[in-house]
Amino acid sequence: MRDFARDDLAWADFLISKSALILASVIFFAALCNLIAGFKELETREKLDFLVLDFKTAVDEVGSGNLESGSYGSGNSGSDSYVSDDSGPRDVESDNYQARDQQGFQGELQSGRMDALDESHESFYCFSEQEIFRDLPFTEDIKVRVSGEYVCLEADLGERNFRAVKPFAFRVLPLNESMLHEKLSVEFGAPGNEETPLTADYSEIKIFLQALGTEETVLNPGENISLKKELIYVKDEEGISAFGFVLVYQ
Repeated sequence: MRDFARDDLAWADFLISKSALILASVIFFAALCNLIAGFKELETREKLDFLVLDFKTAVDEVGSGNLESGSYGSGNSGSDSYVSDDSGPRDVESDNYQARDQQGFQGELQSGRMDALDESHESFYCFSEQEIFRDLPFTEDIKVRVSGEYVCLEADLGERNFRAVKPFAFRVLPLNESMLHEKLSVEFGAPGNEETPLTADYSEIKIFLQALGTEETVLNPGENISLKKELIYVKDEEGISAFGFVLVYQ
């Protein structure tokens, strides 16, 4: 009887030990799966951030006139940054950006400098042609949002939201050249081209263009996106000067 009781206790200890081992294994594998999922999510966010930086670099290079390189993947992700949350993109340096833009806008016009603005430049960008884009798990659901201040890539995967945002270093308008000159004609009575420059006050032009830049457009990542540097001409008593915008459109 005692041997039977000892055997029974031994089996109980054995079963308890096995159950504890199985439970520990389940917890370990669950933690491992969560860790792998976390690494995959981090990798996805890094890929999205790389793409948005690549596009920002392409736009900025068109604005600066530097189109010698055919690849736009060499930018520094630490140069500019946005914070994104559920309420949408928020620029952590927007005050500095707007201050630089306001200080340089009128000075650029009044000085009449035409060094980097003496010709237009045009290029194209297609997200779906980028290998890193095709590696993403949600290529069909990515939204590309562009305004005069930033580019935003956003997608949902299950209950997860992925978003990457970067500010432009150059002035940008999400319009094509026809729409831009049409809006200038309606507002100022002239399209702002070389033949018919604007004659309005600088501050009025600045306010109007900044308002156009706040408009956001959604682009198709599977189609070519045109990046064109367009010059807007302004005439005053000192002569004709010009400043450039990068037009982003499809």
